[in-house]
Amino acid sequence: MRNKPTKTTNRAAPDVKPLLARVKHRLPNRRTLQAYAFVSPAIFTLIVFTAGPFLFTVWVSLHNWNMIQPVSAMPSVGLENYGYLLTRDDIFRRALRNTFTFAICGVGINTVLGLLGALLLNTRLRARIFWRTLFFLPIVTAPLALGMMWSALLGKNYGLINNILKQLSLPPQPFLSSPDQALPSIIGIAVYQYVGYYMIIYLAGLQGIPIEYYDAAAVDGASRWQSFWHITLPLLRPVMLFIVVTNTIGALQVFDIVFATTTGGASTSGGGPAGSTMVVVLHMYNTAFKFFRMGRSTAMSLLLFLIIFAITLFQLRFLRERT
Repeated sequence: MRNKPTKTTNRAAPDVKPLLARVKHRLPNRRTLQAYAFVSPAIFTLIVFTAGPFLFTVWVSLHNWNMIQPVSAMPSVGLENYGYLLTRDDIFRRALRNTFTFAICGVGINTVLGLLGALLLNTRLRARIFWRTLFFLPIVTAPLALGMMWSALLGKNYGLINNILKQLSLPPQPFLSSPDQALPSIIGIAVYQYVGYYMIIYLAGLQGIPIEYYDAAAVDGASRWQSFWHITLPLLRPVMLFIVVTNTIGALQVFDIVFATTTGGASTSGGGPAGSTMVVVLHMYNTAFKFFRMGRSTAMSLLLFLIIFAITLFQLRFLRERT
């Protein structure tokens, strides 16, 4: 019998060239590898000195550590440190309230006074360079030195401000010695230090606005207030966003001015009188380095981080939509 002929089909071999080209395209080329090599030290430094300490902080906040026992022997307490801060620590709640008061008042005053000062310096004022330098000088002064200077100026008995008030037949004020005046006095010191810095930033924004806009508005019969409201203020919103966000972040982390003006010696914990100027970072410092409760202090720092992160996101979303 003859075998039946079998049908043969000529199947074309698959074309692998597009696949190889796709794989070759996904592989990093020499220039990309060189770029990674150049940025790798910065990435390594960021991981070691930023991400590493942050993760260690999170880990310590879940333990009870007095900085004397080894890290490996820290007893784990879970979320107990966070629960204590949120439910039983009256000082933390008061420090949080004082911190918010300081931030809201300081940011508001700096934003308004900085804009008014920049508008004044942007005019044909005599000796403008002198005034710009004078307003900017406090920002280059060390905050601790500035706080000690104002602590001496606002002294209850021998302070220069009270001596001037006596010469004017006005009653002396307790200032930093009064629970009612201490926090407003510290807010005033912070405004004195930073308002010149924000004034210069506003001034740079004002000088970046084209003069043609104002000329066109003047031709249309717009007043100075209308030009300010419809031209100056809208074009300054990106600058205002930067000022509000950075000032808020710094104000919520205030420590040095409060420490310098309210800590009378090594035996005092600051934040006085009667806790009226206690802020979160100062309470964090006392908890960690005076009472050796590092777990509770790191939990406090993480709570403050979450608060700052949430407020910053809100400000960026709220203000950026209007810029």
